[in-house]
Amino acid sequence: MDVNNRFKIWGQRRRILLTPTSEIDLLTVNKNCFCSKHSHAKKINKFVVVKGKVRIESEYGSVILRAGESFEVRPPLIHRFFAVEDSVMVELAYVEKGKIDPNDINRLSQGGRIVKGKEMTLVEMRKKGLLDLK
Repeated sequence: MDVNNRFKIWGQRRRILLTPTSEIDLLTVNKNCFCSKHSHAKKINKFVVVKGKVRIESEYGSVILRAGESFEVRPPLIHRFFAVEDSVMVELAYVEKGKIDPNDINRLSQGGRIVKGKEMTLVEMRKKGLLDLK
């Protein structure tokens, strides 16, 4: 298994760079899919859309990003991304002090997909027999 490549309910994460203070990932996000709603204690996320259209949602509202546009999320802002179209993004994550902590994530909800107009998580899709992922 390639540890740099992770398949998610929303698409795929490909790790490009990992240093003690930063990480860069290439995210391929399928239309009508979203990541978990979450926050970080120290990690800052910057999303740069390469292709498609993505909505970044936070507790303060949402913003639509198109190719060439970016948005930065600073702790402890609760956020998630949602692909309005099939999209590709670069996610730059870094800390201003200390080191990147792989456990610096507080998930409030799971990621998932829109199925028949309703948000469904991986667990819900499996229960309904709509997905056969291990």
